[in-house]
Amino acid sequence: MSRSSTVVWACLLWFVAVGSSYADSSYNHYRLPTSVRPEHYRLEIATHLDDDKGFEFSGLVGITIIAFENANNITLHAKNLTIDQTLIQVKSLDGEEQDISLDSIEVNPLHDYYIMKLSKPLVKDGRYLLKMPFKADLNKNLFGYYRSVYTDKSTGERRWLAVTQFEPTAARLAFPCFDEPDMKAKFSIILSHDKKFKAISNMPLESQTPLDENWVQDEFQETVPMSTYLVAYSVNDFEYDEVTLKLKNDVVFRTWARADAMSQVEYAGWVGPKVLEYYETIFDIKFPLPKIDQIAVPDFSAGAMENWGLVTYRETALLYAKNVSSTSSKHRVASVISHELAHQWFGNLVTMKWWTDLWLNEGFATYIASLGVEHLHPEWDSLKEESVENTLDIFKVDALKTSHPISLPIKHANEISQIFDAISYSKGSCVLRMMHLFLGQSAFQEGVSSYLKKYAYKNAEQDNLWDSLTETAHKLKTLPSEYDIKKIMDSWTLQTGYPVVTIERNYIDGTAAASQERYLLDTRTSRADQEECWWVPLSYTIQEESDFNNTQPKKWMECNEGVKKKVNFKSLAPKDQWVIFNIQLSGLYKVKYDTKNWDMLIGTLMGKNFINIHIMNRAQLIDDALDLAWTGDQDYDIAMRLIEYLRQEQEYIPWKAALDNLKQVNKILKKTSQYDVFKKYMKSILDPIYRYLGGLNNTENAITSERLYEIKHKVLISGWSCRFEVGDCIDRASGYFKEWQSSENPDEKNPIPTNLRSVVYCTAIRNGYEDEWNFLWERYQNSGVASEKQIILSSLGCAREPWILQRYIEWGFDENENSKIRKQDTYIVFTSVANNVIGFQLAKDYLMENIAKIYKYFDPDTTKISRLISPIASQMTSEKEYLEMKNFTDTNNEYFSKSYQGVRRALESIEINTQWVTKNYEGIGERLRKFTK
Repeated sequence: MSRSSTVVWACLLWFVAVGSSYADSSYNHYRLPTSVRPEHYRLEIATHLDDDKGFEFSGLVGITIIAFENANNITLHAKNLTIDQTLIQVKSLDGEEQDISLDSIEVNPLHDYYIMKLSKPLVKDGRYLLKMPFKADLNKNLFGYYRSVYTDKSTGERRWLAVTQFEPTAARLAFPCFDEPDMKAKFSIILSHDKKFKAISNMPLESQTPLDENWVQDEFQETVPMSTYLVAYSVNDFEYDEVTLKLKNDVVFRTWARADAMSQVEYAGWVGPKVLEYYETIFDIKFPLPKIDQIAVPDFSAGAMENWGLVTYRETALLYAKNVSSTSSKHRVASVISHELAHQWFGNLVTMKWWTDLWLNEGFATYIASLGVEHLHPEWDSLKEESVENTLDIFKVDALKTSHPISLPIKHANEISQIFDAISYSKGSCVLRMMHLFLGQSAFQEGVSSYLKKYAYKNAEQDNLWDSLTETAHKLKTLPSEYDIKKIMDSWTLQTGYPVVTIERNYIDGTAAASQERYLLDTRTSRADQEECWWVPLSYTIQEESDFNNTQPKKWMECNEGVKKKVNFKSLAPKDQWVIFNIQLSGLYKVKYDTKNWDMLIGTLMGKNFINIHIMNRAQLIDDALDLAWTGDQDYDIAMRLIEYLRQEQEYIPWKAALDNLKQVNKILKKTSQYDVFKKYMKSILDPIYRYLGGLNNTENAITSERLYEIKHKVLISGWSCRFEVGDCIDRASGYFKEWQSSENPDEKNPIPTNLRSVVYCTAIRNGYEDEWNFLWERYQNSGVASEKQIILSSLGCAREPWILQRYIEWGFDENENSKIRKQDTYIVFTSVANNVIGFQLAKDYLMENIAKIYKYFDPDTTKISRLISPIASQMTSEKEYLEMKNFTDTNNEYFSKSYQGVRRALESIEINTQWVTKNYEGIGERLRKFTK
């Protein structure tokens, strides 16, 4: 390679080898200089897909920049791009156009900076045009501008497409740019490609020009101002369905997929326009673009990506096949589309200033999506279920010392991807729901709309949102004038964790006091030493009222300057009546009662009027009781007595809360001598609900309700019942599977009810042999429905033959481009084997012996490698195992540099399991026998 051409890599050794023309940068701050900002990009790209040049792209970017101060250089991002410095041009656009030559180039591989030292300084307020040519391979790493492949079912041919995935910091892999969210600019995108393909981008096609007999050039309309991570384009041979929305402005809505999947786009084509219309109404802001394309990509690293006007999806998140996909798959499609289209306002129209406030994007989109799905499908009654699931999930994650605040300082690009986690999404959603409930509908909706209008096409941070909401809440008098949202909400977004509120009742005079401390699963850490405190909205009801509709706080637990204050109640409840705090889980906190209050609650739950307690609070009581027992904050007998009521509980949400907690006990006990009594206990509590739900019969016939959680309930109970050999569950599952095996055309005719397939497949594989496994593997290869393929992949890990599981893991990491398992699905394969009691050791050994290979397999997206450690760590229960995992991660630290947060959480989970075993293992058998009927 000549010195006039350089490839910008993340490898310092490469730069040193290039020669003296390129120096390491003296500028080493993690943020770009603010001396220049982009105003407009003209981005020209030619894409080669398996032609005489193989797989590559080349292009020219022209960036109009404005100097905000005098500057001697231009610093932007570029990574893994070949750039010919002799062709770089810098030209003044003020007065007479003048060329400015480059003195030298500096690079900073740590921050991906490409720094051009100028012969003449840029002048403050001047406008300049920077032109840079570039080229690179069209990679297969699922980041930047990459290639994907699928097989045409009609011809058996492999078909290629190219697509982008830029969030959070991968635009720099596709073209030189100012790759930070607050460097917004307009984009004019021009794509050249073989005419056998189509091209799409953020905006509608403006013109197409033939270049020769085989190539065309597509030029798209100029975009609105937006961040680089939202730029998107694709070259493909897909087909699409189109509708035109008659909203405040006409919007063309197209859903794209490979030709043989077009029968699966109808539902997505209905959801998108409907939810977009709903968002226009509640935000009181029209969708600003003339069109939305949504495309199902065969190889896609994320679930979906909200690129403005061109939303990209994994196939499981966009495609729904009638009579094949389950109702849960349908719900996933509705949820993901609603999430991505909420981003068109939260994230796209108003963008966070820096990744510290990623939650403003993801937390909002998660919460607003749950409202969107409820609007689309009121018959599903899904809002309660999603609210409970999000809250209970966060109760587990955020009780770890290794959790992090919602709003987290980010000082390196490697840190960004790690915060795309449950804290940003689910906890962000939970605190927004909490705020929505204590502010009320009008103040919340008007305040959010005001925020979006004020910062449209700009960047904002959470304080800007708090200001808008405070102003509206005071105007509408839904928040006391002496309170402000910033003071309240900072306690939830800037601190890690959440509180447990302890209610101390005086049963003689009826008074009570409420106090708070951070809840931690780690029992070796002193709670008294925890300094955090929160502004807690205290809602409650007493037995004689049983008013579970009023979620407004009756009192606030204040936290001024970090000082925890008790809240006193002069008259809380009569001595013979229970009290329940946190109505409908409206706040993100646990509640600890005294034994007498628990006794009265258990008495009601065990009686015929247990349904007088709201379903969400029944789930809350179960989760709080089991968690507080886990950490020794109260006796396990209280929790065991409370969940005895499940023998008469018929609703999904309380059962989900109970089984999610018992899942971890199952993981700990399944390799111990106490597992026999645990199995008997589980069979005894599952048998009544399994029979009530009709066993493992046809879900569609058994359930007449259209509520989604009725169907989820059936699947949940069936799965646990087959695992613990309840009733006829295994026989029925095996019978369904054998009937399928004997079908003349099993790829077209599957007699297994769609909603029960995950249960039946896993159960049949667990209780079958090689023939069953091979049959299901063949169905996986022949299926054209992504959601079905995902269920099959998960079920194949249920096998009991070690050699089959070992082979399956190895297939999961096959780097051959003809591999049957896509890189995006490797985690499904590995996790399914790791969670198998027989596969656990195989998965652990494979991980520890092949970490270098695994790192290379996922590179450059190695941020999620900790997802392979998590299912292993969750089953480790001793100090010896902790030290083994700690030594492994320390010794191989270089492979976990981008996933250290997940590694720390996994290690803490082993410590927590070990603490539980030390405290509870000896007595667990006796407790379980006591409650086994």
